[in-house]
Amino acid sequence: MILAGHQKIVVGVDGSPTSIDAARWAATLAERVDSPLLIAAAVQQPMFYMGESASVVPREVWDEQRRAAERVVTDVATAVLASHPNLAVTTSVAEATACTMMVGHSRTARILVVGNSGSGPIVSALFGSTAQETSNAALCPVIVWREGVGTVDAPILVGIDGSATSEVAVEQAFDLASLLDVPMIAALAWSPLSQGAALSLPGSPDSAEIEREQRMLLSECLAGWSEKYPDVSVEHVVQQGNPAHLLIDLSKRAGLVVVGSHGRGVVARALFGSTSSNLTRHARCPVMICRDTTTAEARR
Repeated sequence: MILAGHQKIVVGVDGSPTSIDAARWAATLAERVDSPLLIAAAVQQPMFYMGESASVVPREVWDEQRRAAERVVTDVATAVLASHPNLAVTTSVAEATACTMMVGHSRTARILVVGNSGSGPIVSALFGSTAQETSNAALCPVIVWREGVGTVDAPILVGIDGSATSEVAVEQAFDLASLLDVPMIAALAWSPLSQGAALSLPGSPDSAEIEREQRMLLSECLAGWSEKYPDVSVEHVVQQGNPAHLLIDLSKRAGLVVVGSHGRGVVARALFGSTSSNLTRHARCPVMICRDTTTAEARR
């Protein structure tokens, strides 16, 4: 299994309530999939600005930032262990940007977990654009946790479009569903634009025919994995429309949405590539973003 072994789950924290709740959620996931948990914080050297110039603040100010970060990870670890006393928990503080720190951890991590917002006491907090930057560069799946939603006991929803990153997302979704003993929802959204031709052109297939083709594509994308994971029941959903809109709607009954970082085809890549960004802002549960790390693009 791709999640087998004892690779750690890494959660980034900045001391904000969102990041602390994300750490608690990550701890529940780590315990369920038998992984240790690393609670990580980043400290970026503070700067002060006068007009158009910037100056580095004294080292003692930076040292205080590091001490604050160490207090944060210690406090979060204490809170996590209070509800998960048998979980292996370690902490780490890095002098780097949050994105640089998390991408570094992605080389050896099973999964990264970041909050989708935050305003903690540490400079270089993990929120907003940092979560997106991390998911764009990480070498392992990244879960963007959303405040107040999501339970690891609900179904796993996976978005499919037949691309290489979609295949990675399917693999991750099946493996997690098997480990967590939950069902899956496999969703595929299609549009005339994604088919490469307008439906109104002479000789073009009608909507019903395209719908049948898309259902066949979905079944083909799942077939091998269903054989490998016979314990995972899968609900198939095929619908004409926007991928993000479909997944956001279905996320209301999911515990986790799993998507690839890019779609298939030049136009579809632009559409589906933005799906993960839309989901991290609007989904009703945490979102896992998967990249095809075997490509040259992923290794850069």
